[in-house]
Amino acid sequence: MTDPDRMPQAWVPRVLNGAIAIVLVALCSPIVVTWGDRSVALRVFLVAAVIPVLLVAGLCLASALRPGSLGRAARRARARRAAR
Repeated sequence: MTDPDRMPQAWVPRVLNGAIAIVLVALCSPIVVTWGDRSVALRVFLVAAVIPVLLVAGLCLASALRPGSLGRAARRARARRAAR
């Protein structure tokens, strides 16, 4: 028997986070393709705008590969702060 408290669709967060990561990277890919046609000021702005998007995509991918790893990392960080 399965545990009644355990969610039977454990694959759902993995697929959803993986899909979000793919969509976010796909949204940033046109910037890379047309990079040479941009001015220097626009390139700086685009890099500043794309970095947070790619960080979120990386976090989504990390969550898809190892569910719960981000929560464990946050708990460890809180424990270290509390220990100081």
